[in-house]
Amino acid sequence: MTEFALILPVFMLIVVGMLVFGRLLFYWIETNHVASETARWAVVDRNPYGPGQTLQQSARSRATNEFEDTAAVCIDYPGKDWDAGNIEPGDPVRVRVQVPVSFVKFFGWGVTIKGSATMRIERIADITAPVQPLANPHQNIRTCS
Repeated sequence: MTEFALILPVFMLIVVGMLVFGRLLFYWIETNHVASETARWAVVDRNPYGPGQTLQQSARSRATNEFEDTAAVCIDYPGKDWDAGNIEPGDPVRVRVQVPVSFVKFFGWGVTIKGSATMRIERIADITAPVQPLANPHQNIRTCS
């Protein structure tokens, strides 16, 4: 009984550590998946999830339920000015997804899980308004760093 009492805290620490690590690994995989899927829809200039939402809002709602309130989905065009309207096929689109995760809620300990994907634009649906309103970087729900 004494040996069990000495080993139990260490064993429980290992088990809880494995569970926390598994959860963080799942969130990292999910953020990368959401970034890749959103980038794919941005490069073909489509929003398959509904006409009333931006691509950023759609990406947040398609992710894990825990992401919907806290995730930041940011779409930008490295080296290009979206406002100038000079986005063309072949230009890069970068999608970044960030989710703050607290793994010990009582103490407020946590990390920010980040995922990103960069792809090249394949298609622009309307030349007069390139990539609007699907991947407007000014419609980001929250800012990404």
